[in-house]
Amino acid sequence: MNRRIAFAVGIVLAAALRAAETPPPPTMAREIASPAATGASGAALCSGADGTVWLTWIEQGDGPPTLRFSTFDAAAKTWRAPRTIAAGASVHVSAMDFPQLAADAHGQATIVWTDGRGGALLSRTTDRGATWSAPAPVTRESEAVEKFSLTVLADDRVLVAWLDARAKKSGGKMTALYARVLDDSAPDALVDPSVCDCCQTTLTPFLDGGALLAYRARTDDEVRDIRTARYRGKSWDEPRPLGRDDWRINACPMNGPRLASDGGRVAAAWFTAADNDPRVLASFSPDAGTRFLMPLRLDRGRAAGRVETLLLRDGAMLVTWLEADGSYWLRRLTPEFSADEPLALAPAGAVPVKNFPRAALVRNYAGGDGTAQFVTAYVGSGKDAPLKTLLITVPEGALIAAAKNCDCAPTPEQLAGFPLRGAVESLSAPDGTLRVAHGEIPGIFAPGTHTFRVAPATLTSVTAGRQFLGRIERRDGAWWLYDVRLLAAPLETK
Repeated sequence: MNRRIAFAVGIVLAAALRAAETPPPPTMAREIASPAATGASGAALCSGADGTVWLTWIEQGDGPPTLRFSTFDAAAKTWRAPRTIAAGASVHVSAMDFPQLAADAHGQATIVWTDGRGGALLSRTTDRGATWSAPAPVTRESEAVEKFSLTVLADDRVLVAWLDARAKKSGGKMTALYARVLDDSAPDALVDPSVCDCCQTTLTPFLDGGALLAYRARTDDEVRDIRTARYRGKSWDEPRPLGRDDWRINACPMNGPRLASDGGRVAAAWFTAADNDPRVLASFSPDAGTRFLMPLRLDRGRAAGRVETLLLRDGAMLVTWLEADGSYWLRRLTPEFSADEPLALAPAGAVPVKNFPRAALVRNYAGGDGTAQFVTAYVGSGKDAPLKTLLITVPEGALIAAAKNCDCAPTPEQLAGFPLRGAVESLSAPDGTLRVAHGEIPGIFAPGTHTFRVAPATLTSVTAGRQFLGRIERRDGAWWLYDVRLLAAPLETK
């Protein structure tokens, strides 16, 4: 070999080896100034349908309890000036039942909180928090409401779920799980007649107008495992187990599950102490909660739980939890559902183990070498228990690239959409549309036919009756079909 060529090849190989040995950039966490006054409690976070992150909390100084909120300025990476939602006797401070908010893409938001007397109140804004409605009951059927959760459905209705002890007033033993769509005249819907009466519930919406609810159930022999129930837009499916931990405990675990979703994909995290082994588990469902993968254990050996989870567009999961020593941890699960090394967000003793840290996405991963960001909030330890907020940056693109040894990473367009297999029923060149017959796309469409917008090149490449694989995405209020790949036509038989 020519010496110059050999020398050049050596340089290239050395550079390649150095690149392969270079570790991916680390996940970064930094504290950002909290908008809450000293001594605030009940911190909760919500990422609205328009991407706005809302932080809510309760302040109780020399005056009456005050429910306040702030929104996050993603460009400046600071919280905006706080504003008041409600104050006075209707606002109750509770370590277990802190206010929950859900926001749509049009400046409307709903918040629910406990009144301290067994009821739950709600207030609404239609102008991004400038004004709020007078507090009103979530339900008029019960005065034994707690551990509520809520979400904005695809049609902008608001679904609320809660634990309800109304049956105990008539001699019943078990707390039940109820839900209702706000402003609907239908009675409260009984989802599950027997649930654990001290663990939070969690809801995540789907694009098909439904949602998935997760909670801790309770059987007659005191098994308190996690169940899910799917709302179909008008009715509820029968509850089903999320995991079969077989945790038997005649006490209150005070540890509810958490869900997150992207299209029909669902992330789930929860705590169990089955077999006297406290641990944090996480699982993933590709089909709107119909099936979940065998869970992964994430904790460091002495888990206290208090989990939170987020789901990125590429399928990566982010899970946070507390250890028994009051340390606060984050772990990323790869799109292939394996766990990266845990990252300490706060050291031992920084967070009371009775606390419930929460998180919300600021920026989702959108492909390329981009990053994802989220904020997390918790009430810290120490004098006057400050409410702390952290901004976490996850170098998602670099992490994916470092984990792959092939040129098969998904494109940004693929990450933004959802897979579909269908057959062309008809096409309209003037409208630029295809009418497609397809099976169920879990969490997005029921089986049937839908009309999709397509690019001109797609129209010229298909014919009626042809089967294909593609991806769909909602853009400016319309569903688009793209990345169309024709399937081989069936062989003709004589």
